[in-house]
Amino acid sequence: MIPKQVEDAFFAGKRTANVRVVVNDAVRVTSGPHAGREGAVVSIVTLEPEVTLLVEPGSPPYGDIEVPQSLLALLT
Repeated sequence: MIPKQVEDAFFAGKRTANVRVVVNDAVRVTSGPHAGREGAVVSIVTLEPEVTLLVEPGSPPYGDIEVPQSLLALLT
């Protein structure tokens, strides 16, 4: 379960040292099975053992994917 304080910051657009992205941030998956995919961050899945986020891809194949934060690059 994600602590309310962490979730509130995430949905309010406040980045933290632990969770470096916020809701609707545009990201690219840098490696792993979804490498090269781009999309928007929609929620936090887990904090431990590593922050994992749910990403909604911006192109087919659609369907949310779970990606460790360490495999995400923030797009500007």
